[in-house]
Amino acid sequence: MEGITVLNVSREDVEKGRLENYLREFKKYEKKRLRGKVTLIFNGYELDRREIYQIREITNWVDRLLKNVPYLFYFLSRENYSMRIAFFCLSEVVGRSGVEVSITKELGRRLIEKVVKSAVVYARKLKEPEEVQLALAEGILAELGYEQTQQ
Repeated sequence: MEGITVLNVSREDVEKGRLENYLREFKKYEKKRLRGKVTLIFNGYELDRREIYQIREITNWVDRLLKNVPYLFYFLSRENYSMRIAFFCLSEVVGRSGVEVSITKELGRRLIEKVVKSAVVYARKLKEPEEVQLALAEGILAELGYEQTQQ
């Protein structure tokens, strides 16, 4: 996983709703322009049999993170399903079988559009070249399964 930055999030911070240290980390990522390079790892849940996106404290925490870092998906890596897991935390997951996760299509589509737009607006603000902005948008759309929300 060359060039991937792992952000370890402790269970205690999640349960206490602590964001400050992580927001500081994202400020560093902004300076370094870590586009598509950040993986969130939630520590302390190894023995929990639920999926990360089924744990209410984590979904609340990720929701607050997005409110504070609206362009979060600019940074999230596609490795390790990091982007997808964050997305499921923000979505309304209605079911799953194996690795397939079902979300409410309408809400899923709107959420994908929102996170893509925020990421691209942020890339534009950084004066990233247009082809980088396009690749960023296409990467997020593909990773989050935008096409499936259209059917």
